[in-house]
Amino acid sequence: MTLKNLSIFLVLSIYVLVIIVAYSEGPLVSVQSFILGLIGILVITFIASSIAKSINLVDEADGLRKHHEGKIPLTGGLILFISIIYGALVFGVNTFYIYIIASLLPIMIIGTLDGLKAIEVPWALRLVGQILASWIVILTTDIYVRDLGNLFGQGIVNLGGFGIPFTILGVVGVCNAFNMLDGKDGLAASVAIVIVSSIFILLFFQGITFMMGLVIISSLIIFLVFNLGFFGAERKIFLGDHGSNAIGHIIAWILIFLSQEEKIITAISTIWFAFLPITDALMTIARRLMAFRSPFLGDNEHFHHILSNIGLSDKKVLFIFISISILAASIAFLSNFWEFKEYNLFYGYITLLVILLLITNQRKIV
Repeated sequence: MTLKNLSIFLVLSIYVLVIIVAYSEGPLVSVQSFILGLIGILVITFIASSIAKSINLVDEADGLRKHHEGKIPLTGGLILFISIIYGALVFGVNTFYIYIIASLLPIMIIGTLDGLKAIEVPWALRLVGQILASWIVILTTDIYVRDLGNLFGQGIVNLGGFGIPFTILGVVGVCNAFNMLDGKDGLAASVAIVIVSSIFILLFFQGITFMMGLVIISSLIIFLVFNLGFFGAERKIFLGDHGSNAIGHIIAWILIFLSQEEKIITAISTIWFAFLPITDALMTIARRLMAFRSPFLGDNEHFHHILSNIGLSDKKVLFIFISISILAASIAFLSNFWEFKEYNLFYGYITLLVILLLITNQRKIV
């Protein structure tokens, strides 16, 4: 047995041991299990990065939309997946979130294959994986968007049977919105941390411990440590499409669960919680359609591209994204805490979206 294989065996053994003890309520559950999990994730990340380079599961600069140096392992999504599974099983989460984690398998499998240079995965197959993932949640939990709340000020907007396709379209949309957002180091993960943290704080004020939120935040922070180069450029990793899509999938279903099943947040406030990825995606798609281009073809017109093109550094772009996310999440938080009128939130968002579209289009014309 090689040293690498021995390391993998030992790490997996530790994980299994902690999970077994967790279910038997043994002494490792608490600080010890957290420390062991942290060490395990760090070791797995080092090992996975080496394996990814050997099998060419890497991202390379193309001089157009990707400007990083060297071959960066696309293992961030897999590390997040492993970390979230560990945290959910050891520390305990609502059963609904276990179904969400299980539903990530199609996204993980197809996304990982897509990252391999030797395999060409069409974009349609990636969409199929996202649709299957949503169906898994719906069929196992019977949870989906049944109403949009008092969206127009004329009473509750019930979707009836249309709620299922509407839900699938919405979740797939958020998956791809996070994928579009993942254009620079730390953007998608940092925005996700802000969103989940704001939900955690809202639930905390209502006397609810959002354990799944803590698991997600911790897992994302571990990823960011590598992604932002705290362990050096040679240890840097990217989320990959499977990672950004998985983040979008999880956050979309958390918002659906809290708005439709738990009725803790309003349906329209979900857009404000996930303001930046949703707005960036809608604006990008609108611009492509107005230019008679396919909405599925990549370009350099995302919000982070616009900020970079005016001369802002990557750190400043990251700061702006985090700031916008905090502001939007605060609006979502306060709207639920102080019970803002839902139709005001909806029309306010539409107004802001139109203004942003006009500004960006004016920039092009000038």
